[in-house]
Amino acid sequence: MEAECTDVRKLEPAAREQLRRTVMRMHKRGHKQAAIAEELGLRRPTVTGWIAQARAGRGVKEARRGRPLGDGRELTPGQEERIRKDIVDNTPDQLKLRFALWRTQAVRALIKACFGIDLPVRSVRNYLKRLGFTPERPLKRAFEKKPQAVQKWLTEAYPAVAVRAKAEGAEICWGDETAVSSVENYPRGYAPKGKTPVLVLSQAKRERINLISAITNQGTMRFMMYRDTLSAEVLIKFFARLIRDAGRKVFLVLDNLRMHHSRKLLEWLADKPDKIELFFLPSYSPELNPDE
Repeated sequence: MEAECTDVRKLEPAAREQLRRTVMRMHKRGHKQAAIAEELGLRRPTVTGWIAQARAGRGVKEARRGRPLGDGRELTPGQEERIRKDIVDNTPDQLKLRFALWRTQAVRALIKACFGIDLPVRSVRNYLKRLGFTPERPLKRAFEKKPQAVQKWLTEAYPAVAVRAKAEGAEICWGDETAVSSVENYPRGYAPKGKTPVLVLSQAKRERINLISAITNQGTMRFMMYRDTLSAEVLIKFFARLIRDAGRKVFLVLDNLRMHHSRKLLEWLADKPDKIELFFLPSYSPELNPDE
């Protein structure tokens, strides 16, 4: 019974290339084509064809399979570069499109507006991938944010804090507060058009827990759970525990929450300058706080 031969078309290019080279080595050593085919489990015409290619001076290099690179594209390289530049340099509304952020439909509309080419959504996604774009969740930035204040904090205020912390042997911590509730804030559910679904909840059975935490530049995190509303008393309790756990002076960086500037808290801090000192981030700049 004749042994089953390997279908070289199903092999990976590297494996196929290695087989070709083996065939050529055996042929140069004087092996007959039939013997080579039997030894390697190949069909005789496959071996014959590879040897004929080598004799014709085409070598044994693996040829590229499939359609040529770029075949079937509707946009020229120049048009692709124009689209890439428009996406990088502008937002859709700046180009008089009805979108706020770049997404597939926005890019599709841009291509149609610029070149009169109406591409399918799938093709637009392929172009975006080829141009190095990926879908990203946008960052939220407060309108009231002041870039000059942020830049001053980064280049002047924080470096000064770091120098002082090193000189005084203090530990820099970044603090923040948050809360978790068992009631989902923004649930979604399908319903007939025009009939808004009603979600029945028991407020009596709602569970909520608050957390206040601080993280160091080295990644050490300390936190405290509490059920009451955030108050000066809660902050004082946490700060006292933070000082005790750190074992040295703490430089604590916070946002500008009103409670962080409360009179009762400031009075408690007044006689502890050797234990804890507060520093405040620029307004509306949560991205500067690693604990955020």
